Amino acid sequence: MKKITTLALATSLATAALSAQAQITVDGVIAANEIGSTAGKYVSLGAFTTPHVGNAGFGFAGLLRMYGANSGTKLYVGLAGTIETGGNNFQVYLDLPNKTGVPVGTGLPDVAGTSTVFGTVSATQGIGGTKLELEADAAIATTGNGDVQAAIYTATTGVAKSVAGGAAIFTDGTVNPLPGSATTGAYSLFAGTRVAYKAPTNSTGGVGSIEDNPGNANGGGAGSYALEYEFNRASLGLPSGASIVRVMAAYVSGDAFWSSDIIPEVPANGNNNLGFKPDFTTLPGTQAAALNVVVLSSRKADDAVVAMSVFPNPAQGKSTISYQVQGNVQPVLVRVTDLLGRPVRTLLDTKQPTGFHELDVATGELAAGAYLVQVKVGDKLATRRLAVTR
Repeated sequence: MKKITTLALATSLATAALSAQAQITVDGVIAANEIGSTAGKYVSLGAFTTPHVGNAGFGFAGLLRMYGANSGTKLYVGLAGTIETGGNNFQVYLDLPNKTGVPVGTGLPDVAGTSTVFGTVSATQGIGGTKLELEADAAIATTGNGDVQAAIYTATTGVAKSVAGGAAIFTDGTVNPLPGSATTGAYSLFAGTRVAYKAPTNSTGGVGSIEDNPGNANGGGAGSYALEYEFNRASLGLPSGASIVRVMAAYVSGDAFWSSDIIPEVPANGNNNLGFKPDFTTLPGTQAAALNVVVLSSRKADDAVVAMSVFPNPAQGKSTISYQVQGNVQPVLVRVTDLLGRPVRTLLDTKQPTGFHELDVATGELAAGAYLVQVKVGDKLATRRLAVTR
């Protein structure tokens, strides 16, 4: 079993009443003033470090770096890189904390038809059967033909369609809101999403390759042309408190042939394409990055520091407690009590480093009813009510 490495998108909070303000302009460019360690700015979630060459990988196109950011109402994913004109596409897979999708290491279900890049092309071609290292709840893709497509997964089923409303995405960085008529029902996760992509131009003014992307010279750093997504956190259903959204980016052909360009990348893989239906659980490294985010209402100061969340709630079988440790290594105590505060179970009593943490609670071992979950980080205490059902 591989060691899980978490790439953290840290969010600092000044007060309990104020959420981070967006500092991202959705225009297809990762600007220098959008990158930083303060709240609301892009933080790198990994890079594809192998140079793109014409006779390997997908040639002079592909991924350079993935970024994430969040504000009080939005979640951002930026993919520095260049999509080749045609059927190839950038894909982003999302593991959302309050959804249940395809488990890690289970093949993605087939999606009938070839109308989307997530569909089934033949018995050997298609996204179905691919095994990821994150729970796949949803995916979104932008193609070299300018279409935006989405897939929604449960543990055993998948559906997909175009969510661009028949309009092509501009390649000059113009922001494109996904139409509300296309983001209803199962696709309401993407309601309010805005997309922007900027393609480079070559010396003659035509569509350029990744070599013409300003970010090609600095590993996808400041100035990179990119594909940017702005998601509504309310549409994604992120719970109040701390949340961890896992993401993965890939460059894939229209018939689901996976290139070498994966972020987080496969160590030492270089420009070797991964082919049809790869099993990422057998490959080196961990192809899942974590965006650690906080959604706060006007809670007391201790809650703002601990940023605790319990989900799902009510819980049947298992619930996950998320929280953050700020400043430096702190003693952390997590326990379940009854409604009178009498201890029922101590889940954790140790010191933990700065960052976001998750802890699972096997609620099947608790009698049905109402409990309190307490998380104490240093001298800061946060409490949430937890309902256990059968």
